[in-house]
Amino acid sequence: MIDVQCYNRQRVYGAKILFPVIRETAEHVLFLSPFVKQLLQTGIGVHIDVTMVGPRIMRKINREQRGIDELTDVLSFPAHDMREGALEKPLDPWETFAPDDQNTLYLGELVISPDRATQQAEALGHDLERELMFLTIHGVLHLLGYDHESEEDAMTMETLQRQLIRSLEEVPSGFVALCGRPNVGKSTLLNQLLGRTLSIESPKPQTTRHAIRGVLFLDDAEIAFLDMPGLHKPNNALGRAMMKTAMQSIRQADIIALIIDASWHPYIGEEERRVLEIAKEDHKKVILLINKIDRSPKEAILPLIALYDNNWKPDACIPISAKTGDGLNLFINEIKCLLPVRRRMFLEGDETDQTERILAAELVRREILRQTEQEIPYGVAVLVRSFEEEIDESGDRSEILIEADIICERASHKKVLVGRSGRMVRSIGTEARKAMEALFDAPVYLNLFVRVRSNWQNRPQDLGAVGLLPSDSPL
Repeated sequence: MIDVQCYNRQRVYGAKILFPVIRETAEHVLFLSPFVKQLLQTGIGVHIDVTMVGPRIMRKINREQRGIDELTDVLSFPAHDMREGALEKPLDPWETFAPDDQNTLYLGELVISPDRATQQAEALGHDLERELMFLTIHGVLHLLGYDHESEEDAMTMETLQRQLIRSLEEVPSGFVALCGRPNVGKSTLLNQLLGRTLSIESPKPQTTRHAIRGVLFLDDAEIAFLDMPGLHKPNNALGRAMMKTAMQSIRQADIIALIIDASWHPYIGEEERRVLEIAKEDHKKVILLINKIDRSPKEAILPLIALYDNNWKPDACIPISAKTGDGLNLFINEIKCLLPVRRRMFLEGDETDQTERILAAELVRREILRQTEQEIPYGVAVLVRSFEEEIDESGDRSEILIEADIICERASHKKVLVGRSGRMVRSIGTEARKAMEALFDAPVYLNLFVRVRSNWQNRPQDLGAVGLLPSDSPL
């Protein structure tokens, strides 16, 4: 239980104006604290008091407690010695109390001056609610042992404050599914939008096998893009798993960005029609993206726009080049207009759901796609068996040790992947390692092993082992 008790000791601002935002903000900060989460998991609640006072009383408290004879905005009075969210000494049993039969730890008290908060809000050009949110965040962080006495401490606290205030803002926020047939440029688009490689790119179709989430954090919006496998007719269990993933992503999204190739003749295929029917059934917003305009004449684009507009009435039709970035600002602005306005769903640092193990596996698979014969990639998967980090004295990663298996279906595929005297697998490993070092910002030692597993694409336990289906069975 998180208990925030508010008291009003001034007459200008009513409790109905002050208490809801202060209580909600304080609860939000405390709930996100690892220290508080740990207490709650052990059955111990937390309690803080927040008192509103007038300017005369606030100035008096500031003078008596800090020796500063000035009006200030918020004062914090911690009940325990803490350092950056952790107690400096273990709790004694007597330090908790038990209201309503639950052990509770009192963390301290905040004193806030609504008058000073109003002055600051006007000077900064925002409303009183936002200023109260900021002051409450600042005060609660002080109770949890954060400070700004040194430059390093101030940077840590400012970063937390920025993240917490952003997480409480209401902005256009939601999911956008990037969907289309294989090789229309979905992965290139995701990487261009986010400015980093999260999804591997290849001219060969069906490169993406997982749904990959990448979050774009903007000052006035938060957009979670979902890059999914290319839409196609599956002919094995792997293909069916990929299509199930794609359909789940489409159903989850707030907006469907349907991507087509600018060079196509004016025709709506079965795959595109299926996506548009789902969008209509689920009342989804649809943006049609005509990609690769850098390689197609402008006169070819207008018939495509007219065809989709006449038959399906998408919310927007935008010509783009995922490769060069043309049209992407217009795409982002259109998304902002169509997304629901709500609280941000992610904290900064949660840019993607792809772990470093997954990214490592995908970078190896990218090199396989680039370096091997046409028939090899479709029967290949990569499984990272170990991912070990060495940490130096400063707490930074000094090196990463990775062992991965390249799984193929046939002995003849293994022969190609290994190459004469192991040249191919070494070349794949060298290029993948370079990409990993650039992405992980640490030296990487990579060992690759090529293993034959016939018909793995049709066995649920094997698909599960490489992350394409839930599975408890090891490969």
